[in-house]
Amino acid sequence: MEPISPTASSSKKNNAVTKTFKKILKPGEKKKKQKATTLIAVKYLIQYLEQHCLELEGICRISGNTIKVKELKKQLESEIHSGSELSHDLSKYDKHVVSGTLKMFLRDYDEPLLTFDLYKNFLASADIKEKGAKMAFIKSLLSALPKDHSDLVQVVLKFLYTLQLHSQKNKMTCSNLAIVFAPTLLRLKEETLESMMTDSNIISEISRFLIEEFNPLYEMNTTILYKLKSQDLGIKEEKKSVSEQLEDAKLTIDQLTKQLAEEARERSILETYSNSLDQKLQEQSECLKSVQEEKDSLSELLNEFRETNRKQSEEIQLLTDSKNKIETEKNQLQSLKEQLEKQNTQLNQDLQFIKQEHDKQGKELESIKKLYQTKLLDFEKLSKYSSEQSSQIATLTKDVGVKTDENNAFVQKVNLLTKERDDAILTSERVQGQITLLLNTNTNGKKGSLSKSVKKDYENAQKKLKDYEAKISLLEKEKYQLTDQLSKLKPATPTTTTTTTTTSSSKFIIGKKPNQKDKKGSPAPTPSTPPPPIDEDDLISVKKFAFYWMNLALKTDALVKGENCNIPGSEILEDLLQKNVRVALWNDYVLTKIKELN
Repeated sequence: MEPISPTASSSKKNNAVTKTFKKILKPGEKKKKQKATTLIAVKYLIQYLEQHCLELEGICRISGNTIKVKELKKQLESEIHSGSELSHDLSKYDKHVVSGTLKMFLRDYDEPLLTFDLYKNFLASADIKEKGAKMAFIKSLLSALPKDHSDLVQVVLKFLYTLQLHSQKNKMTCSNLAIVFAPTLLRLKEETLESMMTDSNIISEISRFLIEEFNPLYEMNTTILYKLKSQDLGIKEEKKSVSEQLEDAKLTIDQLTKQLAEEARERSILETYSNSLDQKLQEQSECLKSVQEEKDSLSELLNEFRETNRKQSEEIQLLTDSKNKIETEKNQLQSLKEQLEKQNTQLNQDLQFIKQEHDKQGKELESIKKLYQTKLLDFEKLSKYSSEQSSQIATLTKDVGVKTDENNAFVQKVNLLTKERDDAILTSERVQGQITLLLNTNTNGKKGSLSKSVKKDYENAQKKLKDYEAKISLLEKEKYQLTDQLSKLKPATPTTTTTTTTTSSSKFIIGKKPNQKDKKGSPAPTPSTPPPPIDEDDLISVKKFAFYWMNLALKTDALVKGENCNIPGSEILEDLLQKNVRVALWNDYVLTKIKELN
C-alpha cells in the first residue's frame, strides 16, 4: 500500500470543502453567478456578431442547429466558470448558431430582462400618446431596474439598434427584431392564453420603441432620479484655484438648474400618469359597482330559478305518478290484447273454413255460368248473322237506288255538255266566217294588228275546246266504270236502259263543217248507273271556255262596227268569278266594259 502524500490529502480536503460549500451556497448567490455568466457570454457573442454578421440576412431570426447551439452554450459556460478569459473560436460555427446561442442565453435567464415586477408599468407606457412624456416615463422605469438587469438590457438594446441600421441588407427592421426578442425582454410570470392574446401586440410595440429610441433613452442621465456622485457635483479632492472653483460651481449650478427643470417636467408627467391611473381606478370602481348590481340581479334570477325548479320538480313528480298509472293501464291493455288475439285466431280459422266452402260453391256456380254463357254466345252468333244478312240486303237496296240517281244526274250533265259543245262548234264556224270577212275588208296595217289579237283569242278558244273534249271522254270512261259497279251490285235484277244523247269522237277542224253522220252518231249504250258529280275545277274550266267564246264573239262584233275592243279578258273573267256573277249576265257585263272603253 502506497503512502499518501500530504499535498494530495490537502487537495482532496479542499475539493470536499468546495463541494460542501457549493451544496450550502445560497440560491441568491447562484442567481448572481448565473447572471454574471450570462452578461459575459452575451457581450462576447455580441462582439463577434457586430464584427462579422451585421449584414447577414435573417440574423437572429433564422434558428441554427439546436444541438450545436446547446454545445456552444455549454462550452462558453464551462470556460467562464473555470475563470479563464473567453477565447473560444466562434468562426468555426455557423453564424446562425452563434445568434441562436445568444437568444438561448437570454431565454434561459431567470426572469425577463425588464423583470416581472415592472411588467405592468411597462405595459402602462403604451397608453401614453405624447412621445416626450412616454420617453421620460420609460427612462424612469429603466433607471429602476436592478444593476445586472440594467447592464444587460443596455448591451442587448445597443446591439439590436446597430442591427436595424443595416436592415436594408439583413432585412431585420425594428419591428422584426421586436417580434423575435419581445419574450426575452418582457413577459408575465404566469402566462395564460388570454394574456398572450391580449398583451403580445403591446409587448412587441414596447420592444420596438426601446430599440428604435435607444440613443435618446441612454443619453447622459442628468435627472435627480439617478444617484449623483461627489465628482458629478464638481467636488474634487485636489485643490483648485478660487476662479476654477467658481467656474466649477457655476457649471454645477447650471446642471442643478437643468436637473430641477427636468425634475419638474418628469413630475408633471408622473402627475399626468397618476391622474390617468386614478381615472382608470374610478372606471374600475364603476365597473365593480355595475358588476355588483349584476350580481344582485343574478341573485334574484337565481331565486326565481330555484322557485321555478321547485315547481318543475312537483310537475315531474305528478308526471311520474301519471306515468305509473299509464304503465298499469298499459299492462291491462296488453293482457286484453292477448285475449283478443286468441279470439281473432279462432275466428280466422272459422273464416278460413267458410272460405273453403264458399270457394267450392263458387267453382260449381262458375261452371254453370260458363255453360250458360256458351249457349248464350251461340244464340247471339245466330242473331248477329241474321241481322247482318238483313243489313246487307238493306244496304244493297239503298246503294242501288243511290247509284241509279247518280247515273241519271250524270247522264243529264253529259247531255248538257254535249249540247254546249255543239253550240261551241257552231259559234266557232260563225267566228271563222267573220274572221274571213274581216281579213278581206280591213286594210293591211290594221289587218296585221287585228289578226294578231284575233288569232290569239282563237288559239285560246281552240285549246279550251280540246280540253273540253278530253274531259268529256274522261267522263264517259267514268260512266262505264260506274255501270260495271252497278251491275255487280245487283246481279239478280234486270238492267234498266235510259236514252242518252249521242257523243261525237270526231275532232273539230277549222274551216271544215262537221260530218252530219258524225254529228248524229250512233246511240250510245245507256249507262245503268248515274255518273259521279262533276268536280268544281271542271265547272270553272267550262265557265272559262264559255267566257272566251263569248268574249271572242263580242270583240268580233265590235271590230265589224269599227269600235275599240282591246279589253283585258283574263282580268274581266277573274272579276266575274270573284263577284260570283251569273253566267246569263256575263254578256251584258262585257258589253258594258266595251262601251266604257269607247
